[in-house]
Amino acid sequence: MDFNQMVMKSLTKMESEGKVQAIVDKHVESTVNDVVKDLFGNWSDFSKELKNKAKEALQINLDELNIASYNHLILKAIKDMLDDQITNQGIAQIKSQIEGLLTDAKREYKLSELVKELSKEIDGVEDLGYDEYHEMTLHVDDPYGSYWIGMDARNDISEYSCKYRLHVNKDGEVYSVQINEEEYSRKRSITDFDVKAIMRGLHGLEETLFKIYTSGARLIVDEENCELEISNPEYE
Repeated sequence: MDFNQMVMKSLTKMESEGKVQAIVDKHVESTVNDVVKDLFGNWSDFSKELKNKAKEALQINLDELNIASYNHLILKAIKDMLDDQITNQGIAQIKSQIEGLLTDAKREYKLSELVKELSKEIDGVEDLGYDEYHEMTLHVDDPYGSYWIGMDARNDISEYSCKYRLHVNKDGEVYSVQINEEEYSRKRSITDFDVKAIMRGLHGLEETLFKIYTSGARLIVDEENCELEISNPEYE
């Protein structure tokens, strides 16, 4: 048996099939990887030198650092980030609130509708007996060709002390809306509503009055249809 001949024949076959080249390529690639790893690896001289240079460049002298100023910068960065987030979210929320307030606004409302909505503010109506009722307050004056309206869920309240006061012309245009909040000792006008008030959300009659004023809807003063005597709904 000629062993050398067998080896040469095998090598010739491998070379013809490209296997020798593949083996050489594999080992060359492995050798290059080892060289690069040795050069740039965690424990190589190059990596150690690079780390030292980075430490020198980024080193902070704590003795020279003004901690108060540093804390101020950190807090300011956090505040700026929060302000930006609150602003973006706030704008989105305000937009959503405004769209919700105006998309379902009607072109015409009636005073009797407002009085019915006002009745939802009555306290203790569910405690009224079978023959009992609660009477709300409504003032409608038209001394100079326009209406001055005062409304309150409470009974027997003077015109100027009513929670809601409206000024409406003969064509139904609402000139002004004032909201008195005696429990908070303050008065507000619909024109004074700010961003915070809208973001908190408007509800009930306050929301309806806001829609009427901002959308320019017409208000029909049908005083004769206003139901002021409210009984316990359980007995209706």
